[in-house]
Amino acid sequence: MQVVVALWLLNGVTAALAPVTPAQSVSGQAYGALVRGPSGTQQLALAVLPAVAPTDGAMADGEADALSVPGTITTEALTGNTSGSIGDAAAAQSVATVFNVNLLNGLITATNLTATVSSTSNGARATSNALGSTFGNLVVNGVPMTSGDGAIAPNTRVNLPGVGYVVLNEQRPTGDGVRASGLTVNLIHVVLQSLTGGGCTLLGCLPGVLTTTGEIIVGSASSTAAM
Repeated sequence: MQVVVALWLLNGVTAALAPVTPAQSVSGQAYGALVRGPSGTQQLALAVLPAVAPTDGAMADGEADALSVPGTITTEALTGNTSGSIGDAAAAQSVATVFNVNLLNGLITATNLTATVSSTSNGARATSNALGSTFGNLVVNGVPMTSGDGAIAPNTRVNLPGVGYVVLNEQRPTGDGVRASGLTVNLIHVVLQSLTGGGCTLLGCLPGVLTTTGEIIVGSASSTAAM
């Protein structure tokens, strides 16, 4: 299966909302890629953890052969998997993998991506981490960022002149670290921007305004656990 979708770019970037986590709960989500445009949102290999009752466990997965949005993104073999359980402690794990990533006609490329997050809580201490998240042969704007499978420091921002910017290994934590903990990891999050207005006359120059026109997320995983 190959999904080919022509999308224009949408004003606004997805906001990260901290989930409301009730007592004794776990949640998780993973997806391979997301492209947001004015005609809708294309999201592939989505897995969302179903409700988990105390003393129970559950899992979910999703996959897609490929994604192609001309001029924006091409990938192969996208998968998402999430699982969770509640017992003496609450625990959730999510993993997303994507292969042969090409964004914006080669501006960003990677042979493979793996986003991994896990969260645990025993009611007295709650933690989350992204250990195991890796970038394979990542290149950004012609600059090699990893050789083979390697890690990138959390929330590494790289400007993309004329395009916008990218945040690598974007990490968004939630929870109090005592009862609840959660973490969302977006391995590649491109924010697309355009410059409007501005210009120079004999009287001087006025700055333009950067407007967000869309976003691309590749390799996203999130998990939460609370007791």
